[in-house]
Amino acid sequence: MTATTAGLSDLRIKVLGPLEIHVGGERRTLTAPMARRAMAVLLLDANHLVTTQALVEELWDEEPPRLARKTVQTYIYQLRQALKGSTDAGGDRLETGPGGYRLTAGPGELDLWEFERRVARARGALAADAPEDAARLLREGLALWRGEPFAGLEAGPLLTARIAQIAEARLGALELRIEADLQLGRHQALVAELRRLTVDQPLDERFTAQLMIAAHRSGQRSTALDAYLRLRQRLVDELGIEPSERVRQLQQDILREVLPPAAKPEPAAPRRPAAPVPAPAAPAAPSVDQLPLEISDFTGREQEMARIQEPFAGPGPQVLTVLGPAGVGKSALAVRAARTLAGRFPDGLLYASLHDSADRPRAPEAVLRSLLDGLGIGRPRQPEDTEGLAALFRAAARERSLLVLLDDAAGPDQVLPLLPGGETCLTLVTSRVRLSGLPGARRLTLGPLGTEDATGFFVRLVGEERVTGHRPALRHVVGRLGGHPLMLRAVGELYAARPMWTLSDLAAGLLDDERLVVELQDDSGAALARADSALARLAPWLRRSVFLLAGSGPGPFDTEDVKEVLELDTWSAQSVVGRLLDRHVLVLADAAPDGSATFQVPELVRAGVLAHAAEGVRAVPPAGPAPAEPAPAGPATAEPFVPGCGRPVRAALTPVRQSGLR
Repeated sequence: MTATTAGLSDLRIKVLGPLEIHVGGERRTLTAPMARRAMAVLLLDANHLVTTQALVEELWDEEPPRLARKTVQTYIYQLRQALKGSTDAGGDRLETGPGGYRLTAGPGELDLWEFERRVARARGALAADAPEDAARLLREGLALWRGEPFAGLEAGPLLTARIAQIAEARLGALELRIEADLQLGRHQALVAELRRLTVDQPLDERFTAQLMIAAHRSGQRSTALDAYLRLRQRLVDELGIEPSERVRQLQQDILREVLPPAAKPEPAAPRRPAAPVPAPAAPAAPSVDQLPLEISDFTGREQEMARIQEPFAGPGPQVLTVLGPAGVGKSALAVRAARTLAGRFPDGLLYASLHDSADRPRAPEAVLRSLLDGLGIGRPRQPEDTEGLAALFRAAARERSLLVLLDDAAGPDQVLPLLPGGETCLTLVTSRVRLSGLPGARRLTLGPLGTEDATGFFVRLVGEERVTGHRPALRHVVGRLGGHPLMLRAVGELYAARPMWTLSDLAAGLLDDERLVVELQDDSGAALARADSALARLAPWLRRSVFLLAGSGPGPFDTEDVKEVLELDTWSAQSVVGRLLDRHVLVLADAAPDGSATFQVPELVRAGVLAHAAEGVRAVPPAGPAPAEPAPAGPATAEPFVPGCGRPVRAALTPVRQSGLR
């Protein structure tokens, strides 16, 4: 029987830990950090209208981008996709209202509400002199917690305040549960727990007072008095205040031994015969899971998956880097591999994107805080500096078996502080740049899909009926797109949305670069945005070199061609090629035994260059000196120059494109 047929909701949202969404038992946790933040804001004001302005302020604080409201609409669309199918009648969980949005949720659908409901019932039970019922309800409520609320989320001003309130509610519930246990006479069993709590919350008088009571009633008078002295020392040293009147009076009562009598301890449970050893169970799910969702149409990559799963030889850190051009499928492969390997890492699957929503590299400090949050190590226990945070993360990881996925690394300096300690952890790092200097790292360079896999992927996107009878045209389309997954997806989704096209029409259209670029510019997909990102991350002089080389057409070229196009000597041309290969905006097309090699610009990057050229080469930065050699003085012109090339970019693109390289 399904949840729906039983009359229960298909929607479950968990916020008492990392944010998770489950619809009909299927996990649909959002992957984009900003979309998760938007979801958090809407959840904490569920069933009420949240204005677009409030979302903008939470997402970007005082520096919203120019198209902030349109970007919010994109995140709302992603949220609606994640919530699709969560209502029987097909209604919209996320309603558009006047000037904002309303997320509707009912009883039992949000773990925070379930927690609050149990706490409220427990307070009533304590008031009705039913501490056993209160303790049971509070244990049930506290068991819903999986870590810090919204763990791993980079919160803005509104969320920060609300998360602090929720965390405080947990401490209040914990205090209430211990009070119920004290009333039940469970003093001795509470002493160890309260000792840990006073270490975690050294300035919280509530837990120190409870420790003093539990220890005194367990015959540990010195423990009770030591707890008071430690609290007083911390308060005086850090805040310059004395303990409250209540705690000072409690100390005096312990000294005079005039505490109220304790409740009778609960009778010990009768001993039972040992239960038979159960049959081996299936591996438990990891206790922490921050991984993004897998893509449903993942295709191929069997050899790469096998390489990732190969055991590491020898002791030391286990680090595997997955490198390749933008949009080639590095993240999809890494997530797939992490899901496959999850059973080996019962203590958690951690994830961090190493670029923010504006495509800027994230500081290691911010990433470390999100990883520590995922391990349940809250902000009050985290050091202030990056070095201290890295040391704490290594120490915490050394005691666990973790898989850590660091996605889209900017460089080795960003990655090094994020590596966990110990030999029981595996770190997968994806990047568009060569990562050197990572200790013990194995490297996997990801290329385009093979012809068979690329064809299968394209057919899955468009449907078998759209390719029947057009196999030659299908081979041409797949070959023209270079087996590049993101280009295949962009063009495949475009073709699926054009019922008037045949595959032969598409194949003919792809012969014209400008037609393809125009269609991609008009499409809502991420292909050209990803190309833009790949170009924007280059140094200006390297970007200009890519612009000129990409203008030569899709065919491969060698270093002699590079010398001609960029007007460089052999050493400088080889240096440029090497740097572009390191950044995967140039890839190896073919290599001969004699050492000769040909190269090409990935089709996605080339499409991005041509799109900018169609807009007046707006992405080419002003001329500047390259490390290899300075740019020569050129004629007075508003157009930029390539280092070592006496022609402005627009003038250089045209003849190269017309002549074509091999």
